[in-house]
Amino acid sequence: MTNVILITTDQQRFDSLGCNGNSFIHTPALDELAACGARFERAYCANPVCTPSRVSIMTGQLPSRHGSYNIGTIPTDTGRFLSTVLTQRGYRTHQLGKAHFYPWDVLSPETADASEGKPFVDFAGFETAELSVGHTDWGVNGHYEVWLAGKGIRKGCHMPQLQVKRLFEKDAYQTGDWGMPPELHSGAWITDRLEAFLQTREISRPFYLNIGFQDPHHPLSVPEKWPKIPKEKIPFPDRELDSRIGPQKALYEGRIEEEWGGRFGIAGNQDTVWRDASEEEIYMARSYYYSMVELFDSQMKQVIRLLKAYGVFEDTLLIVTSDHGDMLYDHGLGEKGPLAFEEVLRVPLFMVWPGKIQPQAVDAPVSLVDLYPTILDFLNIEVPGGCDGMSLRPLLEGGSLDRKGIIAEFKEEKDAVRYRCFISQNWKLVEYQGANFGELYDLKNDPKEKKNLWFELDFLPVKYELLRDMLEEADRHALLARRPCRC
Repeated sequence: MTNVILITTDQQRFDSLGCNGNSFIHTPALDELAACGARFERAYCANPVCTPSRVSIMTGQLPSRHGSYNIGTIPTDTGRFLSTVLTQRGYRTHQLGKAHFYPWDVLSPETADASEGKPFVDFAGFETAELSVGHTDWGVNGHYEVWLAGKGIRKGCHMPQLQVKRLFEKDAYQTGDWGMPPELHSGAWITDRLEAFLQTREISRPFYLNIGFQDPHHPLSVPEKWPKIPKEKIPFPDRELDSRIGPQKALYEGRIEEEWGGRFGIAGNQDTVWRDASEEEIYMARSYYYSMVELFDSQMKQVIRLLKAYGVFEDTLLIVTSDHGDMLYDHGLGEKGPLAFEEVLRVPLFMVWPGKIQPQAVDAPVSLVDLYPTILDFLNIEVPGGCDGMSLRPLLEGGSLDRKGIIAEFKEEKDAVRYRCFISQNWKLVEYQGANFGELYDLKNDPKEKKNLWFELDFLPVKYELLRDMLEEADRHALLARRPCRC
């Protein structure tokens, strides 16, 4: 029997691992794990914001199809969620950690009362769920909060473990030293609950675990006792910006709400003047961000140890990825939102299944919507109709994929900033609906996306071909009704 474990971090960019070319970070557990299976060099999220990206992973659909176009939305149908499909097939399904399929600041399945400490039942297609809601010191909520209370750490009591010493007075990343010891961090809670699951599971049933780590999403609150990467080791970002791209210019100047916002605060990035950040703030944000990844690596070491100790590592399809990345002041911008740069769309991804997936590096562009049909393909389960992704199994078994590129989307609101992005082997096209600007990058010769070719007449044929390819790819997965006759 094959088990499935899908692990997501939050806001982790591709370059945050040693195996992905980072020379100053130390991630031995993840590097070793990636070497055991397929490491994807060009994996992209479907949307640079949490909820739409996560629902895309769970459905194999782009946001324009599944409808959860932004944070604060409620899934229109969890009936096709991977959790539902596998539960119906007899799998023991469990959500552990961050989910973020639902809103956080209104009543929803994620904000239900967890004070009794019992797992939620029938959550988004999962049989059971134990949740952590939010991030770092914002994220002491849900079942994680109850677990901490059981260890004597309670909110509202001015306990030192819950306090953060911010490094700067005005800092959108809220970089600081957290009193929470590493052994009580939300990632430690996950490993604790993982062991409890493995101890009590029915051996006769295969399982599907969906595990959501909260880091390295801001606030960049790192346990005070956890070592930080010296800022001298971290390169300073190139802060050049193309001021012709309206949302980027507005983000840089702190005017995104008034110029490009919708009914709610701009997704993932609002009311921040990124141009005003000092050199020290930039260095420290990057240091603490990558240090959070090193903390996650230490937690993954424990996850792998548990899987091997309980004898399930060899029989498990293990996938590790992230919902989207983080700008970290590259191109002069921070965090995420209405952006299509590699820093926010390109994420780590590797698949490990001993004896089934051979160690390899994959350089073809793939999308996180491909995970859904890939998992079902490996489990020999029919993929429900209306899937935008493609199974990566042929690619992993020495073949290729019959497509010209992959699509990512962003929609703030229907009358606010929107884009569709098409990524091919060598090019990236970003088409903003209703705008007189766009982006075109030669990824082969300009991987840092320093030169926007959209406005250059010599590249009109390239734009035309990429737009055609994007429309063709979108049409490939159009949902068709049954047609028994011609009339």
